[in-house]
Amino acid sequence: MVMIIAAASGGGWIDDAIASLHAGNVYVDPTVKGSGSLTEVLNGIVPTDGTVAVVVLPANANIGLDYADQLLDELTKAVDQQTVVLAVGDDLQAASVPLGQDAVRIANEAEHDAGGDLQDSLTTAVTEISAQLPDAGGSSGGTGGADVLMPVVIGGVVLIAAAGTAIGLLARRRRRAPASPPVNTDPVPAGIRLRVSRLRELAPSYAAVPGNPVAAETAASIDALASHIEQLFARLDAKAGEDQSAMAEAEYSDKLARLVAALDRDYLLDLLTRPDLWDDPEERIGEVREALNAVTTQIVDNIKQVNARKGLLFQVSLDSLIGRSELRDWERQFKQSSGD
Repeated sequence: MVMIIAAASGGGWIDDAIASLHAGNVYVDPTVKGSGSLTEVLNGIVPTDGTVAVVVLPANANIGLDYADQLLDELTKAVDQQTVVLAVGDDLQAASVPLGQDAVRIANEAEHDAGGDLQDSLTTAVTEISAQLPDAGGSSGGTGGADVLMPVVIGGVVLIAAAGTAIGLLARRRRRAPASPPVNTDPVPAGIRLRVSRLRELAPSYAAVPGNPVAAETAASIDALASHIEQLFARLDAKAGEDQSAMAEAEYSDKLARLVAALDRDYLLDLLTRPDLWDDPEERIGEVREALNAVTTQIVDNIKQVNARKGLLFQVSLDSLIGRSELRDWERQFKQSSGD
């Protein structure tokens, strides 16, 4: 079952939205401008096979999280659909198990081309992402033809109108971008992707440390950092020039290598589980956590700069980590193993 969710403002919106997944197909916040017509259009274009969820939040929603992509992570974990398109105001994001970063690229291009028109960007993104999914255009499965025929009988006029809107938007989209990029292209540079993969490997090790709130917080922070890095390069790929992407790659290649070394099992994780075996464990732990927060904050600032079409600014220094000789050795070994 496909859900279209526009969540209510307030800290408990996500609970209401998730609960609605079990009660029906549409949950609309009345504060979303044009929510009624937007719901009708989305009802007409989302797949009926339960593969896609479209989430629309008002721009001023109090989501109770530090960053919007953390919200996207929460949604993808809570719903059955493997592809989630998220709009916060007119800002589009997407996550998809089968499509990977292609879903992010499509959403960002749709947002850019729509020029602030939420319905246009959502319709384009949902239509194109749905078309890229495996078995796109196939039967809805499960309960047979009744699931397809009943909406046609009840809401034929709405569906026809929505289909017409989608066709018109697709026609405009094809005129804007007649040649699509190759499927499964990754906007994250290969060297940065290695760092992201290593971060995702490390997070479960911290989460598995029993009764240690610092380790649990670090696991969440590592997951968030990995997601932010992917968002930065996806948005650079869709909205900025190659020089900005190259600048970001040069800036973060060394910083992430140094940070991964500090977060590795032989350093911070060992400090948290066996502090008695280290000199100045609290100071060392503080250095790594400060570096992790600083890099994450800078990347989020860079994402905001890309969204505002501003040049990237880099101000974070990891001097505290550079001073640790053991980290220099591990950083060098990491670079050698990754081919840098």
